[in-house]
Amino acid sequence: MFLLQGIIHGSRTFCEKHQIKYREESRQDFDWEYYFGWLKSILCKHLIKSSITLRMLQDILRDYDQEGLDLDAHQKEAMEGLSLGIVHEGTFILTLREAFNKIIHATDTQLDWHDEENFQWWSGRVWLFGKQRGAGWKVELDVEAFAVATNRLIESLGNDVDWHHLYKYDS
Repeated sequence: MFLLQGIIHGSRTFCEKHQIKYREESRQDFDWEYYFGWLKSILCKHLIKSSITLRMLQDILRDYDQEGLDLDAHQKEAMEGLSLGIVHEGTFILTLREAFNKIIHATDTQLDWHDEENFQWWSGRVWLFGKQRGAGWKVELDVEAFAVATNRLIESLGNDVDWHHLYKYDS
């Protein structure tokens, strides 16, 4: 999550310095295709990896019998004051778990860009597209809000889960 936030906050500076602009050759060492290729692959890899890991952890903890562990309360607390994004198509609420699901099951992703006079830079938002039971969905994910909420969830669970007991009896 730290890496994702660093990429978001560095995008404008990097793109301005190297004059990154779609369909234009850069006079610098890097061009749009170089930046876009690395950005999208690193971004998608980390979003997918964290989403799979944390959704699996939530599933494991849902079946875990620790008294007083309320996963919904942890998720709600992690999302407090944040908007993970906008649901443009579909009839669901974009909770943290739903964001994990949408990242995992997306069939297409597109990065959102800001245009400046001499360069373009990644806005920190990713468009996710997919289908669920034949119906299309489209989400504009705010990656920074996602990273902050995910960090909060990990910290919150880290304080409340009896990890020793969970792993001791794992077979």
